[in-house]
Amino acid sequence: MEVKTWLYSHDMDSMAVGARNQLREQVELLARGAFQEGDDAALTEAHRVLYAINMALLTAPWSVERLNVGDPLFGQMKSILEKCWHQASRKKYAPILAALPPASQFRDWVTQRVQSHPSNVTHPIFAFLRDQATFEQMREFILQETPLESLFGDIIALMMPGVYGGIKLELAKNFWDEVGHAQDERVHRNMRFRLMEFLDLPKDVYTHQFDLLVREELALVNMYMSMATNRSRLTEILGALLATETMIPGRFEWQIEGWRRLGVGDKPLEYLLEHTTVDVEHANAWMGEIILPLLERNPAVMPDIVLGILLRLDTAGAVIDRLYPHLKGLKESTVGPYRGSHVVP
Repeated sequence: MEVKTWLYSHDMDSMAVGARNQLREQVELLARGAFQEGDDAALTEAHRVLYAINMALLTAPWSVERLNVGDPLFGQMKSILEKCWHQASRKKYAPILAALPPASQFRDWVTQRVQSHPSNVTHPIFAFLRDQATFEQMREFILQETPLESLFGDIIALMMPGVYGGIKLELAKNFWDEVGHAQDERVHRNMRFRLMEFLDLPKDVYTHQFDLLVREELALVNMYMSMATNRSRLTEILGALLATETMIPGRFEWQIEGWRRLGVGDKPLEYLLEHTTVDVEHANAWMGEIILPLLERNPAVMPDIVLGILLRLDTAGAVIDRLYPHLKGLKESTVGPYRGSHVVP
């Protein structure tokens, strides 16, 4: 499905009505196959189509010759795919959402669920990265996790319009950290890219070479973007971010130990090191300044918050479930062997 081509084509304005209808019908069939019928190939294609549209939504018009993402056809395609996916998710998690704790027990309930989830540091991939992974396997892990880590600041920014009070302030604090307190060298995205430069990895892999990335990572970005670009799902992404901030510090610490085992010093690892402290602060504030006050004002939002938490946990879990066997069988990164100057001791 040549969606990416049409997103940037000079011929979009002259696309025939019949061709538009045909493309829309193809997406409807794709959505059913992916999210209702369990067709694995359809699921891969659905997430690649959705990811291409989402990347176009985050593209600056002056960076390309033509940008057509504002055409109603792409909004319809995005809506078809996301609606079908969302309906399947609500059906999957209905038993949990029907038996939630009272608000007074919510903090303990969430903490226990996040800490015990298989995608946390108890997953065998993290011990593998810390103790056994080769330099090339570690490179591949960084490569595959590029999309979300490169786009996290943009996702935070998309959440901020129309939100005020404590929620706005906490979002602003997160964004302020993402943009390095207005110091270009401390912008998290730039720190991540410096790590990629050290590892001889292409920084544009998430925009121009995303066919090299596992479907599950694209799905993780699509999950965040489906919530961040749909105001009716803003409550869900607050839950997803709570799970994100609660989980990330431990995951990064084990990666850092793995890189140090391979002789990498702290300077190239500044991005990872930054998140072992900043995200602990964010996790505590996210719960105390956003989630609990919101539940106190309106307890009826708990199912949406929890849906976001569950989607984040399981979607992230699917990423590392896929990457673990992928890395273990790998001799060199998907983008080719390392050509930098680092020598593994």
